[in-house]
Amino acid sequence: MNDELKPWSVTASRITYEDRWIRVRSDDCITADGIVVAPFHVLDYPDWINVIPVMPDGRVLLTREYRHGRGEIVLGLVAGSLEPGDSKTGDAAMAAERELREETGYQASTFVKLLTSYPNAANHSNVVTSWLAFGLSRAGEPSFDPGEKVELLFTDLAAILAELQSGAVIMQSMHVAALYAAESWLRTQASESLK
Repeated sequence: MNDELKPWSVTASRITYEDRWIRVRSDDCITADGIVVAPFHVLDYPDWINVIPVMPDGRVLLTREYRHGRGEIVLGLVAGSLEPGDSKTGDAAMAAERELREETGYQASTFVKLLTSYPNAANHSNVVTSWLAFGLSRAGEPSFDPGEKVELLFTDLAAILAELQSGAVIMQSMHVAALYAAESWLRTQASESLK
């Protein structure tokens, strides 16, 4: 590791925009080399979760929904933000259970934490935790947030990874990372069971 790398110093910080979705923090910074970087905008989002539900037959459950940033219907994972009650306890597992139930109508008996990563450490303050969900059973109808409508797609994990690699499907990058982590975890578990 390079010992010359050091965090920036923050000389001033202010909230320049805030609503229920995002908070923009504008920091005045000085690098370790004395260079002033001001303002530097940080997007303070709540932490996020992703869930890859695995059906008893091995298929995974994906979602399709409108994503306004791209103006497109996008294939993705069950996903959402930690809510204030979750954030107080730091309980991403609670958020994963809730989002699975709300977006799909399914509940899971087992959640396996796959990975935690930074969506964009350059200017986002949050982390995303990705989960596998097993032991799925139908718990009722989905309960969408206002403005949310989700279609469900049951598919083979290898097939969706092939479509991602070929460019036939484009997904949010944290969802792609979670799918590859799921493939690795499932392959490792399968090889362990053969020993």
